[in-house]
Amino acid sequence: MKKVLSALFVFSLVLVLAACGGNADKKGSGDSKELVVGASNTPHAEILEQAKPILKKEGINLKIVTYQDYVLPNKALEEGEIDANYFQHKPYLELEEKRKKAINLRM
Repeated sequence: MKKVLSALFVFSLVLVLAACGGNADKKGSGDSKELVVGASNTPHAEILEQAKPILKKEGINLKIVTYQDYVLPNKALEEGEIDANYFQHKPYLELEEKRKKAINLRM
């Protein structure tokens, strides 16, 4: 059962990343596209490593950038250094948005 759930998760992740990569700039030769994703070392980067060969078959070169905290990937995404981050969940995002609004109100 655990293997089936893991396989379903990786498959759904590949679909999501493939959709994200649809607008990625073409880099290199051929139709290969690069998708740069920020992730925590464990488990997110490990899961992305499993998705790499599947995405490669779809013409997407997945580049994984690992981070040790959850603030830096958001900044990198905001600045366009990465295309997506793979750790974000809604409660954290809402907290970050409230924090940014509070900072902007003080200025």
